Amino acid sequence: MKKIIPILAMLTLLLTACKTTRYTPEKFPVRQIVFGDGGGFAGIETSYTLLENGQIFKQVGVEGAYTELKAIKAKQAKELFDKVNSLHIFKLDIDKPGNMYYFLRQATDNLDSRVTWGAGDYMPPQGLVSVYRELKGIAKAQQDAAEAKPTKQKPKSDKDKKPDTKKDDTTTTPKEENTGW
Repeated sequence: MKKIIPILAMLTLLLTACKTTRYTPEKFPVRQIVFGDGGGFAGIETSYTLLENGQIFKQVGVEGAYTELKAIKAKQAKELFDKVNSLHIFKLDIDKPGNMYYFLRQATDNLDSRVTWGAGDYMPPQGLVSVYRELKGIAKAQQDAAEAKPTKQKPKSDKDKKPDTKKDDTTTTPKEENTGW
């Protein structure tokens, strides 16, 4: 019995130490990556916010509500933060939106930097585009995963089945007239 108590204490300590903090849109941490696109006919901006713990939030419109997507692993989020950090966004002076535009924003304890591109006469650095595409692909995959909730359907019993209502083969449906415009 004396051996079990220290083991339980150690397990409890490990489990509480490994617990990650869950954030809400009202209490986002300072460090985050925000990316997305906007413009076009409607002029609506869609943004995704990635947090260091792997949580991803989507917002449609500047005043729109946030939707939490399926989170990624914290290790993968750290790798993405490192990639964005290696771009040195704070050194880039890119503000070249077009009718459709794309953006990447990095917020840290000391800096809040954003780059915007999309103008037809401007080609952004390949590294920036590559990281943006990776982030966008992950966000799409996590959104698809969040929307694909498994549905549990009970097999239909005989009383739940609808009666077989085959149409009589002798009936025909009226055909549309081919009058043209």
